[in-house]
Amino acid sequence: MKISLPILFATTLGYSLIAQADLVPLKAPSMFDKGPAAMTAINLNNEEQISLILLDSALDLAKSAALATGCESVEGDYSVEVTVEGVNNKPKTNAIKIVSPGKTEPLILNAIAEEPDSFHGKVFTINQAKSSKLKETLISEFSGSAHINRELTLLSIQSSAIVLGQNNISSPYLNLRLKHFYEEPKSDNRQYLSGWGFASLSKEGFPVNKFWVRSKALKTDGQLKRVVLQEDLLIGFSACRIVIDSATDIKKKTDEQEKQKSFAFKGTMTISKSQPNENLPKANQI
Repeated sequence: MKISLPILFATTLGYSLIAQADLVPLKAPSMFDKGPAAMTAINLNNEEQISLILLDSALDLAKSAALATGCESVEGDYSVEVTVEGVNNKPKTNAIKIVSPGKTEPLILNAIAEEPDSFHGKVFTINQAKSSKLKETLISEFSGSAHINRELTLLSIQSSAIVLGQNNISSPYLNLRLKHFYEEPKSDNRQYLSGWGFASLSKEGFPVNKFWVRSKALKTDGQLKRVVLQEDLLIGFSACRIVIDSATDIKKKTDEQEKQKSFAFKGTMTISKSQPNENLPKANQI
Protein backbone atom coordinates (compact mmCIF):
# COMPACT_ATOMS: atom_id res chain seq x y z
CA MET A 1 0.00 0.00 0.00
CA LYS A 2 1.39 3.40 -1.01
CA ILE A 3 1.10 6.43 1.27
CA SER A 4 1.20 9.81 -0.47
CA LEU A 5 3.65 12.44 0.71
CA PRO A 6 0.89 15.01 1.55
CA ILE A 7 -0.86 12.51 3.83
CA LEU A 8 2.43 11.51 5.46
CA PHE A 9 3.34 15.17 6.02
CA ALA A 10 -0.10 16.01 7.52
CA THR A 11 0.04 13.01 9.86
CA THR A 12 3.55 13.86 11.03
CA LEU A 13 2.59 17.50 11.59
CA GLY A 14 -0.49 16.48 13.61
CA TYR A 15 1.54 14.29 15.99
CA SER A 16 4.12 17.07 16.33
CA LEU A 17 1.48 19.63 17.32
CA ILE A 18 -0.01 17.26 19.89
CA ALA A 19 3.43 16.61 21.38
CA GLN A 20 4.13 20.35 21.68
CA ALA A 21 0.73 21.32 23.08
CA ASP A 22 0.47 22.47 26.69
CA LEU A 23 -2.11 19.98 27.94
CA VAL A 24 -3.76 21.20 31.16
CA PRO A 25 -5.26 18.26 33.08
CA LEU A 26 -8.68 18.54 34.68
CA LYS A 27 -8.02 18.84 38.41
CA ALA A 28 -10.10 17.02 40.98
CA PRO A 29 -11.51 18.98 43.97
CA SER A 30 -9.03 19.67 46.78
CA MET A 31 -10.66 17.05 49.00
CA PHE A 32 -8.97 14.42 46.81
CA ASP A 33 -5.44 15.90 47.06
CA LYS A 34 -4.36 13.00 49.29
CA GLY A 35 -6.18 10.32 47.32
CA PRO A 36 -9.71 8.91 47.30
CA ALA A 37 -12.13 10.35 49.84
CA ALA A 38 -12.39 8.48 53.12
CA MET A 39 -15.46 6.31 53.65
CA THR A 40 -16.46 8.16 56.83
CA ALA A 41 -19.92 7.01 57.92
CA ILE A 42 -22.76 9.55 57.78
CA ASN A 43 -25.59 9.41 60.30
CA LEU A 44 -29.07 9.67 58.75
CA ASN A 45 -32.12 7.92 60.12
CA ASN A 46 -34.51 5.86 57.99
CA GLU A 47 -36.98 8.71 57.50
CA GLU A 48 -34.24 11.09 56.32
CA GLN A 49 -32.85 8.52 53.88
CA ILE A 50 -36.26 7.87 52.32
CA SER A 51 -36.91 11.62 52.06
CA LEU A 52 -33.67 12.19 50.14
CA ILE A 53 -34.47 9.26 47.82
CA LEU A 54 -37.91 10.72 47.05
CA LEU A 55 -36.46 14.18 46.35
CA ASP A 56 -33.86 12.73 43.97
CA SER A 57 -36.59 10.70 42.25
CA ALA A 58 -38.60 13.88 41.69
CA LEU A 59 -35.62 15.32 39.81
CA ASP A 60 -35.49 12.21 37.60
CA LEU A 61 -39.17 12.51 36.81
CA ALA A 62 -38.87 16.23 36.00
CA LYS A 63 -35.95 15.85 33.61
CA SER A 64 -37.73 13.04 31.76
CA ALA A 65 -40.59 15.46 31.12
CA ALA A 66 -38.15 18.22 30.09
CA LEU A 67 -36.55 15.95 27.47
CA ALA A 68 -39.87 14.68 26.14
CA THR A 69 -41.54 18.08 25.62
CA GLY A 70 -38.72 20.64 25.95
CA CYS A 71 -37.48 22.51 29.03
CA GLU A 72 -39.57 25.57 28.20
CA SER A 73 -42.79 23.53 28.30
CA VAL A 74 -42.23 22.54 31.95
CA GLU A 75 -40.63 25.78 33.19
CA GLY A 76 -42.09 27.15 36.42
CA ASP A 77 -42.37 26.77 40.18
CA TYR A 78 -43.93 23.56 41.51
CA SER A 79 -45.07 22.91 45.07
CA VAL A 80 -43.31 19.94 46.66
CA GLU A 81 -44.29 18.13 49.85
CA VAL A 82 -42.65 15.01 51.31
CA THR A 83 -44.22 13.03 54.14
CA VAL A 84 -42.32 10.03 55.49
CA GLU A 85 -43.09 7.73 58.40
CA GLY A 86 -40.29 5.31 57.53
CA VAL A 87 -42.47 2.21 57.76
CA ASN A 88 -40.97 -0.69 55.80
CA ASN A 89 -43.18 -2.34 53.16
CA LYS A 90 -45.89 0.35 53.41
CA PRO A 91 -45.27 2.67 50.45
CA LYS A 92 -48.28 4.92 51.04
CA THR A 93 -46.74 6.09 54.32
CA ASN A 94 -43.73 7.49 52.38
CA ALA A 95 -44.68 9.90 49.61
CA ILE A 96 -43.71 12.99 47.65
CA LYS A 97 -46.42 15.17 46.12
CA ILE A 98 -45.61 17.52 43.24
CA VAL A 99 -48.26 20.10 42.32
CA SER A 100 -47.89 21.93 39.01
CA PRO A 101 -48.43 25.72 38.85
CA GLY A 102 -52.10 26.56 38.48
CA LYS A 103 -53.24 23.01 39.27
CA THR A 104 -54.48 21.15 42.35
CA GLU A 105 -54.06 17.48 41.37
CA PRO A 106 -50.66 16.28 42.63
CA LEU A 107 -48.27 13.86 40.99
CA ILE A 108 -47.39 11.31 43.69
CA LEU A 109 -44.42 8.99 44.14
CA ASN A 110 -44.25 6.41 46.92
CA ALA A 111 -41.17 4.68 48.35
CA ILE A 112 -40.36 1.75 50.57
CA ALA A 113 -37.12 0.72 52.23
CA GLU A 114 -36.07 -2.90 52.45
CA GLU A 115 -34.46 -4.29 55.56
CA PRO A 116 -30.82 -3.10 55.56
CA ASP A 117 -27.96 -5.42 54.70
CA SER A 118 -25.38 -4.89 57.45
CA PHE A 119 -22.53 -5.45 54.99
CA HIS A 120 -23.68 -3.85 51.72
CA GLY A 121 -26.20 -1.15 52.65
CA LYS A 122 -29.87 -0.58 51.87
CA VAL A 123 -32.24 -0.84 48.89
CA PHE A 124 -35.26 1.40 48.22
CA THR A 125 -38.00 1.08 45.61
CA ILE A 126 -39.99 4.00 44.19
CA ASN A 127 -43.27 3.86 42.27
CA GLN A 128 -45.76 6.31 40.82
CA ALA A 129 -49.19 6.17 42.48
CA LYS A 130 -51.05 6.77 39.19
CA SER A 131 -50.58 8.44 35.81
CA SER A 132 -50.38 12.21 36.27
CA LYS A 133 -49.18 15.36 34.56
CA LEU A 134 -46.25 17.67 35.16
CA LYS A 135 -47.88 20.82 33.84
CA GLU A 136 -49.32 19.44 30.57
CA THR A 137 -46.86 16.55 30.14
CA LEU A 138 -48.37 13.15 30.91
CA ILE A 139 -46.12 10.79 32.89
CA SER A 140 -46.96 7.18 33.73
CA GLU A 141 -45.33 4.02 35.07
CA PHE A 142 -42.51 5.81 36.88
CA SER A 143 -40.55 3.32 38.94
CA GLY A 144 -37.07 3.18 40.38
CA SER A 145 -34.58 1.32 42.50
CA ALA A 146 -32.13 3.13 44.77
CA HIS A 147 -29.09 1.67 46.50
CA ILE A 148 -27.10 3.37 49.24
CA ASN A 149 -23.93 1.92 50.72
CA ARG A 150 -23.41 0.97 54.36
CA GLU A 151 -21.63 4.24 55.21
CA LEU A 152 -24.35 6.36 53.50
CA THR A 153 -21.71 8.06 51.33
CA LEU A 154 -22.68 6.70 47.88
CA LEU A 155 -26.14 6.69 46.30
CA SER A 156 -27.12 5.15 42.97
CA ILE A 157 -30.60 5.33 41.44
CA GLN A 158 -31.97 3.74 38.29
CA SER A 159 -35.46 4.84 37.31
CA SER A 160 -37.72 4.67 34.27
CA ALA A 161 -40.91 6.32 33.08
CA ILE A 162 -43.27 6.49 30.12
CA VAL A 163 -43.70 10.10 28.95
CA LEU A 164 -46.02 11.52 26.30
CA GLY A 165 -43.90 13.65 23.93
CA GLN A 166 -44.65 16.63 21.71
CA ASN A 167 -45.52 14.30 18.83
CA ASN A 168 -48.28 12.76 20.97
CA ILE A 169 -46.34 9.48 21.17
CA SER A 170 -45.41 7.87 24.49
CA SER A 171 -41.77 6.81 24.86
CA PRO A 172 -39.73 5.07 27.59
CA TYR A 173 -37.07 7.09 29.43
CA LEU A 174 -34.30 5.74 31.66
CA ASN A 175 -32.46 7.72 34.35
CA LEU A 176 -29.13 6.67 35.87
CA ARG A 177 -27.64 8.58 38.80
CA LEU A 178 -24.54 8.28 41.00
CA LYS A 179 -23.98 10.73 43.84
CA HIS A 180 -21.35 11.04 46.56
CA PHE A 181 -22.24 12.47 50.01
CA TYR A 182 -19.77 14.00 52.45
CA GLU A 183 -20.13 15.96 55.68
CA GLU A 184 -18.37 19.28 56.12
CA PRO A 185 -16.78 20.20 59.49
CA LYS A 186 -19.23 21.19 62.22
CA SER A 187 -19.70 24.83 63.20
CA ASP A 188 -21.46 25.13 66.57
CA ASN A 189 -24.59 23.00 66.20
CA ARG A 190 -24.70 23.34 62.40
CA GLN A 191 -23.30 20.89 59.89
CA TYR A 192 -23.61 20.66 56.12
CA LEU A 193 -24.07 17.47 54.14
CA SER A 194 -22.94 18.02 50.54
CA GLY A 195 -23.46 15.79 47.56
CA TRP A 196 -22.35 15.82 43.93
CA GLY A 197 -22.20 13.52 40.97
CA PHE A 198 -23.64 12.94 37.52
CA ALA A 199 -26.80 11.59 35.95
CA SER A 200 -27.68 10.42 32.46
CA LEU A 201 -31.01 10.24 30.66
CA SER A 202 -31.79 7.82 27.83
CA LYS A 203 -34.72 7.58 25.46
CA GLU A 204 -35.72 4.19 24.04
CA GLY A 205 -32.42 2.75 25.30
CA PHE A 206 -30.09 5.36 23.74
CA PRO A 207 -28.27 8.01 25.83
CA VAL A 208 -29.43 11.56 25.12
CA ASN A 209 -28.57 13.90 28.00
CA LYS A 210 -26.03 14.23 30.80
CA PHE A 211 -26.64 16.20 34.00
CA TRP A 212 -24.40 17.66 36.72
CA VAL A 213 -25.85 16.75 40.13
CA ARG A 214 -25.31 18.84 43.26
CA SER A 215 -27.00 18.98 46.66
CA LYS A 216 -26.52 20.60 50.05
CA ALA A 217 -28.35 19.87 53.27
CA LEU A 218 -28.27 21.71 56.59
CA LYS A 219 -28.21 19.59 59.74
CA THR A 220 -28.96 21.32 63.03
CA ASP A 221 -28.50 19.38 66.27
CA GLY A 222 -27.99 16.27 64.14
CA GLN A 223 -31.28 16.54 62.19
CA LEU A 224 -31.95 17.63 58.61
CA LYS A 225 -33.53 21.08 58.48
CA ARG A 226 -33.16 22.18 54.86
CA VAL A 227 -32.26 20.39 51.63
CA VAL A 228 -31.38 21.94 48.26
CA LEU A 229 -30.91 19.71 45.20
CA GLN A 230 -29.79 20.97 41.81
CA GLU A 231 -29.33 19.41 38.38
CA ASP A 232 -27.91 21.21 35.35
CA LEU A 233 -28.00 19.92 31.79
CA LEU A 234 -24.44 19.51 30.44
CA ILE A 235 -25.09 17.62 27.20
CA GLY A 236 -28.24 18.48 25.24
CA PHE A 237 -29.93 20.91 22.90
CA SER A 238 -30.53 23.81 25.31
CA ALA A 239 -29.89 24.82 28.90
CA CYS A 240 -32.14 23.34 31.57
CA ARG A 241 -31.89 23.49 35.36
CA ILE A 242 -34.02 21.76 38.00
CA VAL A 243 -33.78 22.91 41.64
CA ILE A 244 -35.64 21.63 44.70
CA ASP A 245 -35.42 23.82 47.81
CA SER A 246 -37.20 22.40 50.84
CA ALA A 247 -37.35 22.89 54.59
CA THR A 248 -38.17 20.19 57.11
CA ASP A 249 -40.72 19.89 59.86
CA ILE A 250 -40.84 17.03 62.37
CA LYS A 251 -44.14 16.38 64.11
CA LYS A 252 -45.23 13.75 66.61
CA LYS A 253 -48.46 11.84 66.39
CA THR A 254 -50.98 11.42 69.18
CA ASP A 255 -50.82 8.67 71.79
CA GLU A 256 -53.47 6.77 69.86
CA GLN A 257 -51.16 6.73 66.84
CA GLU A 258 -48.32 5.41 69.00
CA LYS A 259 -46.49 8.72 68.80
CA GLN A 260 -44.58 7.58 65.75
CA LYS A 261 -42.43 10.29 64.19
CA SER A 262 -43.54 11.76 60.87
CA PHE A 263 -40.85 13.50 58.84
CA ALA A 264 -41.95 16.18 56.38
CA PHE A 265 -40.37 18.46 53.79
CA LYS A 266 -42.16 21.36 52.14
CA GLY A 267 -40.70 23.47 49.39
CA THR A 268 -40.51 24.36 45.73
CA MET A 269 -39.21 22.68 42.60
CA THR A 270 -38.12 25.24 40.01
CA ILE A 271 -37.44 24.33 36.37
CA SER A 272 -35.71 26.99 34.29
CA LYS A 273 -33.44 27.44 31.27
CA SER A 274 -30.55 28.65 33.46
CA GLN A 275 -26.94 27.97 32.47
CA PRO A 276 -24.89 25.52 34.58
CA ASN A 277 -22.62 28.24 36.01
CA GLU A 278 -25.40 30.69 36.93
CA ASN A 279 -25.69 31.18 40.70
CA LEU A 280 -28.81 30.27 42.62
CA PRO A 281 -30.72 33.33 43.91
CA LYS A 282 -30.72 31.98 47.50
CA ALA A 283 -27.49 30.00 47.40
CA ASN A 284 -25.84 32.13 50.09
CA GLN A 285 -28.68 31.58 52.53
CA ILE A 286 -28.04 27.92 53.28
